[in-house]
Amino acid sequence: MKTVLHQLKWGNFNLIQGDMISDFACTYGEWSEVEVAFFHDILTEQSNIVEVGANLGLHTIPLAKKANKGKLFCFEPQRIIFQLLCGNITMNNLTNVYAYQQGVGREQSKCEIHSTNYNESWNYGSFSLDKSFSTEQDYQGEIETEQVDIICLDKHQQINQLDSLTLLKVDAEGFDLQVLQGAEKVIAKYQPIIFIEAHFYQAPVLIRYLNQLNYQCYWFISDRYQTNNFFRQPKTLTGLDVNLACFPCKNNVGGGGGEYQVILLIYQ
Repeated sequence: MKTVLHQLKWGNFNLIQGDMISDFACTYGEWSEVEVAFFHDILTEQSNIVEVGANLGLHTIPLAKKANKGKLFCFEPQRIIFQLLCGNITMNNLTNVYAYQQGVGREQSKCEIHSTNYNESWNYGSFSLDKSFSTEQDYQGEIETEQVDIICLDKHQQINQLDSLTLLKVDAEGFDLQVLQGAEKVIAKYQPIIFIEAHFYQAPVLIRYLNQLNYQCYWFISDRYQTNNFFRQPKTLTGLDVNLACFPCKNNVGGGGGEYQVILLIYQ
């Protein structure tokens, strides 16, 4: 593994050479900045946040800086990625972030997951608990096996003792439904805005489930490249991020009952 230290829009970051997300951040000085702008619009200084799938912290850091009087609980199961995440949190002098090297799912358990030396050029942000590094293509790098704890948010003591929860952000690469199923009590108690990755083939199940929890879902599809990017670089790397931005329905209007509801949310 080779790392590189960069000063980006939201602070200093130690990134991995050859990692897809790191390459975007090194090129443009930011990562999925449209999402960051959306988060900053819905958060306040006092907001509490849960982030499942924090990766290197390229969203963790700007979220924690916005909610600097609240708490951010983040989870990342990959040991090496988790260590870099913690380093990035520390480099940016953030004391309101609570980081856990754990997976998040439907119930408490232990899981054998793959680890690697991160020498292969790859999208390490696509790691999943069930498919490891091969969620997009077959990973060709060296593989080792490690054990990691899987927790469910409903049994996380500190999260359940919060006064409020503004945002639940989930990027679990196909494990997203299990994360929600293990957080039903948290969701019912706090009714946070839920921002969740949703590949098109997985989305119908997620949308139906969230409708049953009385949430209205909106497609949030954003371009990773922005013309006004922090480094003012021309487009050399491109791609789209596909998520659902989900809001609790008030007074049971417009949701619930297992209805299939989704609207396109345009945010740029």
